[in-house]
Amino acid sequence: MVAAQGQSLSIQGVAFSLPEPGCLDPLLDVLGAIDQGQSLLEGEALQRRFGLNKGRAIVSHHRLGRECLDYVFFEGVDAVSHPDPGPANSLWFQHVAIVVSDMERAADQLMPLVAPISEAPQWLPNGVAAWKFRNAAGHAMELLWFPPGQGHPRWHQDDGPLFQGLDHTAIAISDSDRSLLFYGVDLGLQLRYATLNQGVEQERLDGVINPRVAIHGLSGCSPCGVEFLRYLSPSPLRPSAAALQPQNALYAQILVQDPSAGSGRLLCDPDGHRLWISS
Repeated sequence: MVAAQGQSLSIQGVAFSLPEPGCLDPLLDVLGAIDQGQSLLEGEALQRRFGLNKGRAIVSHHRLGRECLDYVFFEGVDAVSHPDPGPANSLWFQHVAIVVSDMERAADQLMPLVAPISEAPQWLPNGVAAWKFRNAAGHAMELLWFPPGQGHPRWHQDDGPLFQGLDHTAIAISDSDRSLLFYGVDLGLQLRYATLNQGVEQERLDGVINPRVAIHGLSGCSPCGVEFLRYLSPSPLRPSAAALQPQNALYAQILVQDPSAGSGRLLCDPDGHRLWISS
């Protein structure tokens, strides 16, 4: 793979597979996501993006803040069983982090529509508040609130909406060095932060016992990034994201914009997480 230029490459958002059309409409309404229409993929376009040789994909495009939150429903494709998502240290785990201006109010609005992963919103030692949950399709999501001086300046604008946009997508990984090589060297993203998360707040946030998580965050020329979750304890669980087929509800693609991508290309990272690179 030829490395992209970090100054021109950007993370635009995430596309998730959808087991049932319309099942997330109530959640998207509460989030204030803007409907930007649909795209139909079949034939060569379907094969190039999803590796499927029959059927078609209906991609519903939404925008939350400046980022894309897309959902893909497949027609005429063989059905597959939808796996148990498993805990946060499962190597196919992936979530999107939505920044909010008021954590308690945002969590209260979403609570009737989702299944919590975290016991409740957690205030971490660095002052950041976080709450993880799964939506009606089984996709993991997170709410984030940043105190003054933390996070991108865009999250501290006066009179901002309650749900402001996507800060990052987080993926469980098995080897930090290998993922840094792929995303940082091969792809061309820049390392923005690194930390070790542990303690009772992280345990309540993740819903796992005694977690120790090595975290790295990378991004390109836009604020939205990708975050690695390397569980030192408990150890990462297989299978990896490579086991997921496009019609699995847990299947996702990180949406990356690269002006040199032409008609688009599908990449797979060292743990099987997919990236769709388009211009």
